[in-house]
Amino acid sequence: MFQVASRPAAPFSDMQTYNHHQHAPTPVLNLPSSLKRPAFKEIVRSNLTKVDPNIPNYPLEFIKHHLKSRASEMRRALSLMSIMSSLPKSHLPPFLDVPLMPSSNPPETNDFPTHLLAVSANKTPASSPNTPTAASFASQMSGASAFVSLYPTNALVLATHCTQLPPFPIQRSEDETAASMRLPIIPVTVPHGETFPALHQFLHDKRSDKLLSFLLPSLSARFPRPSSSSSSSSRGSQEIPLYVSAFSSDHVVRFAQELISAAYAATGPQGAASGLMAHTKIIQGLWQNTCSLGIHDAELWATMDFAYAIILSALTGLATRERY
Repeated sequence: MFQVASRPAAPFSDMQTYNHHQHAPTPVLNLPSSLKRPAFKEIVRSNLTKVDPNIPNYPLEFIKHHLKSRASEMRRALSLMSIMSSLPKSHLPPFLDVPLMPSSNPPETNDFPTHLLAVSANKTPASSPNTPTAASFASQMSGASAFVSLYPTNALVLATHCTQLPPFPIQRSEDETAASMRLPIIPVTVPHGETFPALHQFLHDKRSDKLLSFLLPSLSARFPRPSSSSSSSSRGSQEIPLYVSAFSSDHVVRFAQELISAAYAATGPQGAASGLMAHTKIIQGLWQNTCSLGIHDAELWATMDFAYAIILSALTGLATRERY
């Protein structure tokens, strides 16, 4: 049973609700100017072979690109499975035998999920030990929820992105005519449960537009689906992802103004600041999960940076608007 660390918390440790004092000359924004990166950690190549001993000795970026290209087929494979969405924390079995729907054109075996993640939100303080132990997961049993959410996952996707997770070996049945598939259950605790589904989905499909729509839903129409040419491009890990690079600083300002207008429309002048800060807390949760899982994906970080820049611009614009 695995618990990922809730640290580092420094960039958001002093974050407080946006404070606007009616007679003060300026509102107070107690937010970091950027999202701090954790120390870079390489993917351990031997972990990939522990997951799948038959994996070819291809470069890591090639493997990640191949997994991304299989995202639609992975979704199709998942649609043929009937998997419950949650289980009681106190009665987690070691595996589930998941029924498979018959198909005249079945997906490849490798496109089916390999494991089920039983995800619980970690409520322990940042100063708590971060070593994965059975006790750390058991300590969550007394939480508000008696259930954990189940997420079908691909162990190779996790192994190629999450440096803080151990490898989860794939155990496939050799019977391709079986009416069910056995998926081991892996209990995992993360700092922020609400943002885990969006992060987990991003690791599989690398859709920055969908992640931005999750972080800033009122702007979802502004984030078009990437073209097939850009989504199929393979770029170095140090390059700015093509999707985010399509937006300029002018877009940030324009989107920030639209975000302010949406906040006013949703909650009125008195609640606009709180509405914007709610977006900030979601980005904080995603950032915590990303750091805790040890994900250093350039496109993910660029997407978070872009969303955070829009939020900061919106909060600054709102503060300026309310001063006059």
